[in-house]
Amino acid sequence: MDLTGLILLAMLPAMALTMLNLGIGPFGHPKFIRHHVSYRKRPAIMRHTIQLVCGLILVAGALQLLGLADLTPSSHNQ
Repeated sequence: MDLTGLILLAMLPAMALTMLNLGIGPFGHPKFIRHHVSYRKRPAIMRHTIQLVCGLILVAGALQLLGLADLTPSSHNQ
């Protein structure tokens, strides 16, 4: 799998962690709010690091999907 596929695949857990952090989507439902609360109890430095990595993955994936960046290695472009 090339880098583009890995970025797009990594976008799934990155978006799930972002939703967990914000308490939206299924994690905002009263049945699953305990997951959001337990995530928010983690140390701040860990949460911020995770969100930074998730943000970078989501931005890289969005740039690739919009065609603004080409993440394929130069050997594949020929």
